[in-house]
Amino acid sequence: MKLSFLEKFGYGLGDTASNFVWALMMNFIIFYYTDIFGITAAAAGTMLLFARSTDGVVDFFIGALADRTKSKWGRFRPYLVWLCVPLAVVFVLAFTTPNISPAGKLVWAWVTYNLLILLYSAINIPYGALSGVMTDDPLERTTLNSYRMALAQVGGIIANSSFIVLIVKFGSGSQQLGAQRTVMLFSAIAVVLFLISFFTTKERIHPPPAQKTKLAEDLKTLFLNRHWVVLFVTGVVNMTLAVVRGTGTIYYLKSYLHWDGDRIGVFFLMSGSAMIFGAMMTRFAVNAVGRKAAFIASMALVALTALPFFWIQPHQTALVFLFQMLGMIFSGINATLFWTLVADTADFQEWKFKTRTTGVVFSATTCAQKAGMGVGAGFVGFLIANFGYVPNAEQTAKALDGIRLLNSLIPATGLLVLAAFFSIYGLNEHICSTMREELTRRREETMPVSPQPGEPLAAVCAEPPENA
Repeated sequence: MKLSFLEKFGYGLGDTASNFVWALMMNFIIFYYTDIFGITAAAAGTMLLFARSTDGVVDFFIGALADRTKSKWGRFRPYLVWLCVPLAVVFVLAFTTPNISPAGKLVWAWVTYNLLILLYSAINIPYGALSGVMTDDPLERTTLNSYRMALAQVGGIIANSSFIVLIVKFGSGSQQLGAQRTVMLFSAIAVVLFLISFFTTKERIHPPPAQKTKLAEDLKTLFLNRHWVVLFVTGVVNMTLAVVRGTGTIYYLKSYLHWDGDRIGVFFLMSGSAMIFGAMMTRFAVNAVGRKAAFIASMALVALTALPFFWIQPHQTALVFLFQMLGMIFSGINATLFWTLVADTADFQEWKFKTRTTGVVFSATTCAQKAGMGVGAGFVGFLIANFGYVPNAEQTAKALDGIRLLNSLIPATGLLVLAAFFSIYGLNEHICSTMREELTRRREETMPVSPQPGEPLAAVCAEPPENA
């Protein structure tokens, strides 16, 4: 199951599209709500905690639905076509500020943000599961996810580095108008990229022909998959820490370092480029030490590069860029390997329980990430409010201490603990190789037999002798 460059690149463009939404939700959403839309940090934190945490429950049903989808295009690819335009429309609405009362604005934020993350899940879960059915070759999967993470960062680079700049350029003096027009541009680009991803990819791995399962059975076997459970916990904690640091970054750059939009744009451009480099280096890391060891090491190294941000002074620009670039290289390796490991747990599910529920495995993992996003966003909102952050104003020493903690000691400590926890994960290279060989044999046994040239069809379809 070797994949062409075009298929890997086309698949990766799907995450370029997704990352226009993801980047703004990760790094700018609380800033947008507090400094542009006009609600308090506590109100935004409460909303995001509720929305992201409860949305994770819906993800499981989206994955189960995708597993049961049957179309001429496959189980997962159709969602790229069906949902790209609705996602784009709601993305624009979520970054539109209506001229209504404060209470009405809060309702608008709750409705549009919940719709946005629902549609994002509905297109991104099948997209993620698609990587698990395009190939079963471990190095091809690693390379495929390297393209995914690298090209995701292209979307992230564009969104992160240009969002503040384009708000000024398109806004004609209004940040609210500038945000809306910027997201309209991002949405149009995303629709085109989703369609390219659909047309260039193919599903090759299918569930056993006789497989018929119920949702309760899918959920039961999922939690009996101990390797997936470890990844689930890792996904919750890792995403919580990523959101804490990612959301804290914009406050760190604007309020602590006092950077303007241009310098912030350069910062995100270089960060995304470093993450792309890390994603493309993942294959070499796996060849050197294996997937599990590389994943653990990448988490620990991200933590060590985050620690210095607590002590860096505002004038030490070179140190900011140095430790950020190193951290993003290791983050690129970590993010790539996470989704490769999820595909491995889907293989284990089929190998151990003889049912393949790729959509459920990926959606439940996304559920973990959504929970982490909710906890992380809520934590940030409550913490900066508690430390006395005031939008668009000079911050107190107490508020700046809180912002520095968000960007350094809190995520670094959590990642070091998480790296130690992941040592109990049990799928090593030998077990994965054994699974792959056994699953290949099973699929070949259930594959329909085609007649050889010149051989009568009846000869192929005839009943085997009794002693066969």
